[in-house]
Amino acid sequence: MTLLNETQLEQLKEISRQLRQVRQEKALKIEEIAAQILIRPALLLALEEERFEELPELVFVQGFIRRYGDALGLDGNALTHTLVTKVFRQESHYPSKKIDKKPVIYIPLFVIYILLLLAATTGLFYTINPRFISESLAQKQKSPSEFGSPSNAPASLTLR
Repeated sequence: MTLLNETQLEQLKEISRQLRQVRQEKALKIEEIAAQILIRPALLLALEEERFEELPELVFVQGFIRRYGDALGLDGNALTHTLVTKVFRQESHYPSKKIDKKPVIYIPLFVIYILLLLAATTGLFYTINPRFISESLAQKQKSPSEFGSPSNAPASLTLR
């Protein structure tokens, strides 16, 4: 297990003692509990005997404590919660490294859906109406010189 600070270590020792005491009061063997909660007996024994260096990472130990406590009739979540709150309270006293973070831009999901729908509709329109595409290309290809003199201009463009 990674190095623990003093508060974490004391809290973990307290929980380990409590689990061992309850198991002994109920006259249960560690092998019985291990078979019930599907955790190797060596890991449970290391937890009870406070040999924390033999245990995996703290997140796994929290799972062991929760399952072990539940198997003994204790509230495993409460045991784990006390360890977690102690860990977070202790770590919050350390000055945090301030990392320059980019501001998060919030775009509502419905805006993205609307834009996607508009793009799909436009693409579908141009796919279904090839005549519209050919007409728009023909208009773009007409030169402005056709409409240069007022006599050649269409009636709708003639000034009066």
